[in-house]
Amino acid sequence: MASWDETVQAYERSFGTLCAGTVDRLLGDLPAGMLLDVGCGTGGLALRARDQGRSVTAVDASPEMVARAREVLGAGHRLVHEDEASAPSARVLEAALPDLPLEAGSVDAVAANFVINHVARPADCVREIARVLRPGGRTGMTIWPPGGGGWTELVGDAFESAQVIALPPARLPRELDFPRSPEGLAGLARGTGLEILVAQELRWEWRIAVEDLLAGIRGGVATPGATYLAQSPAVRARFEEELRRRGRAAAGPEGLLTFASCAVYVLARRRDGR
Repeated sequence: MASWDETVQAYERSFGTLCAGTVDRLLGDLPAGMLLDVGCGTGGLALRARDQGRSVTAVDASPEMVARAREVLGAGHRLVHEDEASAPSARVLEAALPDLPLEAGSVDAVAANFVINHVARPADCVREIARVLRPGGRTGMTIWPPGGGGWTELVGDAFESAQVIALPPARLPRELDFPRSPEGLAGLARGTGLEILVAQELRWEWRIAVEDLLAGIRGGVATPGATYLAQSPAVRARFEEELRRRGRAAAGPEGLLTFASCAVYVLARRRDGR
């Protein structure tokens, strides 16, 4: 079983680079001012925002992710003093949706990059995002659509060849779930009174070395990682051999795999005077 520290390193090396594919769009659409990064992971989005001159509060439920984000940002958990408010600053807190330790109407923007697809109560979490936004503030939210990205075919084929035993699918109760589509995510936002500005799919290419992809899976990241760790040592070894073989065959001249990637994206605004 991978330790959480190993999982953090594995995420940063692998699927963290996939999730970074939407960061430029999110930050480009969100207003200046105080930014809240919910589910900040290892702090990549928060760092980019801080370097752009924004003040940032980043939160994550994992103590290990929080520790790594603090390293990346050089930030602690102290509050920003009033005389520092004009300078870019950052703090990282251990917290999670739908219970954020922030006052209502206290931030100008909220980035929720691949967070809502992981939570147990999606509607409550989007409602909490709306609560902390100032009137006129915006949130940018991304989730994975059904089927995952282009990388899933390669990993799935390697799983099948290695006779990996799949884990039971984890699904929310019907009354809590929502369609993993632009309209489905927009519907959650509308239910909190937010005004929808954009609801669409984002597409980009993810480039990664085979060994970096394998490192993420071996580290227990996401469903593929959990599936890998649930196998016997013999099955794990077969899978690694299959993934390397297939990865080498699919890699480009630079030795990198290139996968078409897609995310559901919603940009929403808290109405003035709400």
